[in-house]
Amino acid sequence: MDPILYDSFDRLLTDVSTPQVVRDIEADGSTQDLWQQIIESGFTDAMISEKSGGAGLALADAFSLFFLCGRHALPIPLAYAMFAKHVCALNGISAPDQAITISPLPVHGSGDIIDCRNVPFGKLAKWVVVSHTAPSGSHKDMLLPVSDAECSDTGVVGSLQAHLCWKKVPASAIVLKNTVPWLEIAATITASLMAGAMDSVLNMTVGYAGERVQFGRPIGKFQAVQQQLSVLAELAVASRMAAELGCQENPDGTPNGLAAAVAKARASEAAGTVVSIAHAVHAAMGVTAEYDLQLFTRRLIEWRTDFGSAGYWNRRVGDAVLASAEPTTLEFMLPTFFAKSGYQQNFD
Repeated sequence: MDPILYDSFDRLLTDVSTPQVVRDIEADGSTQDLWQQIIESGFTDAMISEKSGGAGLALADAFSLFFLCGRHALPIPLAYAMFAKHVCALNGISAPDQAITISPLPVHGSGDIIDCRNVPFGKLAKWVVVSHTAPSGSHKDMLLPVSDAECSDTGVVGSLQAHLCWKKVPASAIVLKNTVPWLEIAATITASLMAGAMDSVLNMTVGYAGERVQFGRPIGKFQAVQQQLSVLAELAVASRMAAELGCQENPDGTPNGLAAAVAKARASEAAGTVVSIAHAVHAAMGVTAEYDLQLFTRRLIEWRTDFGSAGYWNRRVGDAVLASAEPTTLEFMLPTFFAKSGYQQNFD
């Protein structure tokens, strides 16, 4: 990505997505001002083609924007909205300039009912991308207005998720005829958000270990703490690398399915350990509502099961490896990740 674009977006989120703004929105505050500032910046149209008035970013370029959304705990579904607006443009549809999220997939309903559980950012979104299979077997990808749904809380403190239920497909639904693999897309975006959140957790934890003094010296000087910090850093960096590789594209602009699977599996596996180490190093300070660490660790715990757990995606990768004719897992995986980078290796 262009470093100027990255720095510009980073500065924007530093100004508009402060910890206090995140707390206010989690406490049922309005997102109208925040969303308006993002719209005015033009980043909601980042993935729409230039001829349609956007920046024309490819998925690989948009990774850095997704990463920064997680790094700043942005409390609106901007990352999902970017891709949703891109798909709408491909369908020749002008997407609404409102918060758009993606429902966990697939969604099945009883009769005309469409019931979406644990929708990320469901409390705040105005529209939801739903990939719906009716009892008859017919399938549609749609944008459904949240205003026509029954919205219920998940019961998790501070969560922005919600259960959304439509008794029937509303008349204002927007049908997307050019379908895309929404599950892989949402998993890849979520892995990128998680990588950004882990980066913030790492920075906060290393900083705290350098400041907190015990027995006359910073706790970061103790070997046991240093070992834990090294594990945290390894997991955070590995998750970022996997998420960035997961944003590689097929020729049609959709994610590489196996790379997306590895990205989400890696991030989901790492999240539990990252959170545990961060809170262990921070001790009692880390669990206080006034301290910012929990703004990121709560999201990591929630995101790790969104759009498929580590177990689900590891099974997808394992099935593909077993079905392959390649003699080793390494020879199977290398083309998946390095075909576009010119990487070559002789295994003879």
